[in-house]
Amino acid sequence: MTPPRDARRHDVVAPDGVLLRGWVWEPEEPRGTALIRTPYGAWRHGATAKAWTRRGYRCVIHDVRGRHSSEGDWHPYLAERGDGRAVVEAIRSGEPGLPVVLSGGSYAAHTALEAARVVDVDALVLLVPALGLAETAWDEHGEPQLLHRIGWWHQHGRGSRSLPPLAAEELAARVKRAREVGVHRAAEEWGWTHDVLSGWRRLWSAPPVDLARAYGAIRAPLLLIRGDHDFFFADAGRLADAWSARIRVVDGPWGHRLADDIVDDDVRSRLHSAGGIGVVLDDWLAENGLPSASPAPAVSDGHRARRTRSAFDADAGRWRHERTA
Repeated sequence: MTPPRDARRHDVVAPDGVLLRGWVWEPEEPRGTALIRTPYGAWRHGATAKAWTRRGYRCVIHDVRGRHSSEGDWHPYLAERGDGRAVVEAIRSGEPGLPVVLSGGSYAAHTALEAARVVDVDALVLLVPALGLAETAWDEHGEPQLLHRIGWWHQHGRGSRSLPPLAAEELAARVKRAREVGVHRAAEEWGWTHDVLSGWRRLWSAPPVDLARAYGAIRAPLLLIRGDHDFFFADAGRLADAWSARIRVVDGPWGHRLADDIVDDDVRSRLHSAGGIGVVLDDWLAENGLPSASPAPAVSDGHRARRTRSAFDADAGRWRHERTA
């Protein structure tokens, strides 16, 4: 781990005494704070942090409990509510009066949602969200997502540091074996520890999240960015349906890695020329009265509506904005 040179440490003690660590990137005159909590190494997110500082936000990026620089034990999806609350409250006490935006993609979107259940924030920006254990284990048709879960659990679900990904041939062999003998018996053959196997069993037995009950009472506006080819696309749609506050859903021709998943160079070029996802983010921040690179909302016909949608038209090379029911 190489600490970022352009950031300073940001430590928070959780209620049970565990030290949660991260870094903070600061603009000259902060107008708000963006918080991201991730299991993938906070120091790796410098480019994301700088995108927020250019918009006037102090950007705090934390390692979740048990990962990288943070202390404690790593149990995916089990500790994010209380830990998120502790970090948000520390930010609020250090900079009272400034708006706080929770952001993150995939697992980091889950950490943002869980924190927002128990502490007030000003907005959420979620990208291709992973909602919970059951939602990552099973697709919308009730089929096990073996390829993604076996690969993720091998690489990120074991220990405080991520491992190199499985080779394609080995991953395919493990998926085949899981289909032959079941996910639990197959995992016992992979040399995983007792604790890892316990977490693996928890993954496949976890109940689905009741999205309306869990997140329906959150009053903060939500910018929800999903991808047409993301394996969590349906879950993002269910989250949008359950959200009771203002929401804008953003769709486009990408997968779980967003623009990095667009293989067509022409489409990538058109998205870049249209301002990328960032132009929608700026518009949405401005329409919700938050610091933004845009002086005023660009979507004059829909920014007052509670539910709106922005979709990138790859053929036309431009964003389309609409109200939604």
